[in-house]
Order: sequence, then C-alpha cells, then structure tokens
Amino acid sequence: MKNNRGIYFLSENRIFDLTIAFLNSFRKYNPDIPLCLIPAGGNILRLKQLQKKYNFSIYSNRELFNLFDEIGASFHGRVFGQYRKLVMWEGDFDEFIYIDTDTVVLANIDFAFRFLSEYEFITSHSNIPNIIKFVWKDSIFNTGQLTAEQVSFAANTGFIVSKKGALTLENIKSKVEGALMLSLHMEPSCKEQPFLNYLIVTSGKRYTSLFVLAAKNKFPPETMLEYWAGTKGGMVKDGQIVFSGGRHKVLLVHWAGKLQPTTLDRIIFFILRILHIKKKDDEPAIRFFMPYKKLWRYYRFMHESS
Repeated sequence: MKNNRGIYFLSENRIFDLTIAFLNSFRKYNPDIPLCLIPAGGNILRLKQLQKKYNFSIYSNRELFNLFDEIGASFHGRVFGQYRKLVMWEGDFDEFIYIDTDTVVLANIDFAFRFLSEYEFITSHSNIPNIIKFVWKDSIFNTGQLTAEQVSFAANTGFIVSKKGALTLENIKSKVEGALMLSLHMEPSCKEQPFLNYLIVTSGKRYTSLFVLAAKNKFPPETMLEYWAGTKGGMVKDGQIVFSGGRHKVLLVHWAGKLQPTTLDRIIFFILRILHIKKKDDEPAIRFFMPYKKLWRYYRFMHESS
C-alpha cells in the first residue's frame, strides 16, 4: 500500500505576500501533492481565500495549537506560532515534508521521501560549524547533557522530511522539562529551532540532512540542495537561480534572517505612507534591499500583471 504523503507549511495573514510567493513556486513544480497549512496565528481569513486556487487543506486542531503555544511560551515568555509546526507529527500524512514559508521552491521534491527508508528525520542542512550558533550557545558544550555529536548536528529546521509518529505527543511533552534546563544555552532568536533540534537528537531515532548525505555521496543523480539566500554568487534568470561553484542544483532558496523587514525598512515604509506612496495600513512584507529580490518577486507576482 502506498504511503499517504503530503507537505506542511506554516503561515498567517501577516505574511500573506510571503505565502503567495511560496505557493506560486511550490505549485509550479509540485502541482499535485497534498498540501496543508498550519496556522501560525488565529487570523488566516485572507489565506482561506487561496485554498481553491492552490489546493491546500488547513490543520485545525485547536487543542494541539494551544499545547504547543504553551510550550513555546515556556521558553520565551510569550507565544510564537513557529512552535505549532510540531503538530505535523500528529497530522494526517504518513510521510511528510515541512517547508518554511520564507522560501521559494524551484523543483519537484519527491526525491526527498526516499531517504525515509533509512532515516526518521532529514533536514536541509546540519553539521556545519558556522550554523551551530543558530541553535546553541557555546556554553552548551560545558553542560554535559548532550554529546558533541548531538550538539554539532545543529540543523536548520525550515525544511524537514519525516514520518508520522517519529515524534509522539507524549514524547514531546516529556522532553520539555529537560529542554528547559538547557534553555539558557539555546539561541532564543531562532524560536523553535533549538527545541526541535533537542527533540530530534534525543529521540533515539536516525537523523541526518541533505547536506550530510551529499557530502557522503549518497545522493541519487536528481537530488538537489537548499541554498540560503545569504549565499553570494547566485545568478537569477526566468525564475531559476544558479550559484557559482555549486555542485548541486537548487531545490529551494530560503531567506531565513534575510527577508524580514529591518528597522530601516519600517522607517522607509513610514515615509512612503506619509508621501501617500503606500497606503496607511500597509506593512512591509520584505526588506527593500533583500538578496535575490528578483527571484522572490518573480514568484510573488507570477500570476499578476504587475
């Protein structure tokens, strides 16, 4: 019997423009696979209007949302919707991929499911010394609570391939206390990423990343990699991007930390509203000077005349 496969993404009205770009890019290369929205907040009225066009369902378990909101608040003192991505292990798909919405997908993603025959968790990137700081502070090594290998995994959790039950609800709840003991050694600005890394590396299950698999030459010929938008040297043309020196084709581009408006962007936007160039209630969705803006705009406006 063929496994029930699907894709999860997290969004809310506040990041409507990002969601349009993501959905346009995803459906261009993945027109048929089931897609499910996990609401990051309560307001998704505008997103509901996109359901028919992009053919996605909406996850609606309020009890689970409340639980993961509370878990997030225990780490940060306030609710962050990013923790709701944890509901995917309780969802309808037997095998699934989660993709962050500040992303454009540039190819078919079916190849990634084949790695679930060997691993329960596959992220995009891991085991890179430069990205440990986005999960753990250096002090984590002095706690003795995690091995050097567990800390070094330090995965980007904006792209995850996994299967239902790889993490259970009871397992997640049982790990909160231990994770909170390490919260001072986590990077809080990365929201759920440290906690999710903790869950993966203490799960007792097999985990890896596309990056590690590529380094071990375990890739089939058609396999591609995620590229961070902070990576320089990309050439954009006709909705695709090629990075100089890149050994693998681009699966997706992720603007993690490179897309959200800065204070300068908000000042510029305020001035534009005063000048009536922007509407009073408009809010900046992206940085004015974001890297590879041409690529993002290609997908944001691919079905619009302007």
